[in-house]
Amino acid sequence: MTYFSGRDGSLVYNNLVVAKVSEWAITANVAALTTTVLGQRNENYVPGNLDADGSATIFYYLDAPVNLINKVFRANTDTSDPAVLNMKLRYGKNTINFNCIITSAELTCTVGEVMQANVSFKVTNGFTGLILNATS
Repeated sequence: MTYFSGRDGSLVYNNLVVAKVSEWAITANVAALTTTVLGQRNENYVPGNLDADGSATIFYYLDAPVNLINKVFRANTDTSDPAVLNMKLRYGKNTINFNCIITSAELTCTVGEVMQANVSFKVTNGFTGLILNATS
């Protein structure tokens, strides 16, 4: 029996892995745009814009190549360095890849455990890669 785990996900900033993802969820919605014209008795729709958001629990490492906490909490007020991150979520041989903006974060730290952050994100510019049932 095959099962999937969130352990293979990663959070990437400037092509560097800055955190591992332990748990994640993503929701994608497509707007339904009406094409119904006057006199029609039934509604007709076409797909519109994609809107996607989600959440993840990430492991935070102090020696990460980028200070992710500063990016998440916008501690750096330098607007030339936006906090747009690339997230790669994996399950089995499948990958979902997209750019996102962290919209909220909660840091948790427990004695004897790796520091974690629970983050919510909004996908920006759609999905940059969606590979399902890949063979490699």
